[in-house]
Amino acid sequence: MSSDSKINVIVTYEQSTFLYNGSPKCQLVVQQNTSIRFKLDSATADNYRFAGVIFDNPNDPDIGKVSIKNQATELKIKDTYCQHADEISFRIVLTPLNTHECIVSPDPQVLNRPPQK
Repeated sequence: MSSDSKINVIVTYEQSTFLYNGSPKCQLVVQQNTSIRFKLDSATADNYRFAGVIFDNPNDPDIGKVSIKNQATELKIKDTYCQHADEISFRIVLTPLNTHECIVSPDPQVLNRPPQK
């Protein structure tokens, strides 16, 4: 049995724009059980925290455990990858420090794709 795959994504929020590893789009391709870690870059972490995640289909069997760690500067999502092609679309929710406002991202998306044979 192979161990789970890991994907790390740095999240930046500046001038009303979410960036993922420097890109405004975030499509992650997964081909096995994968732990996805979204981490706020240091400048963003000075002003914001992860508040949660909103799934377009919260009943998708590929969605495993979701957790917020390290003083809400890391969001982890477990993709259990049920070995069929599908897409997991969701929105990341940030909250500015010292407010009750929420900022919702326009994406990311995880593409579950069987390995090519």
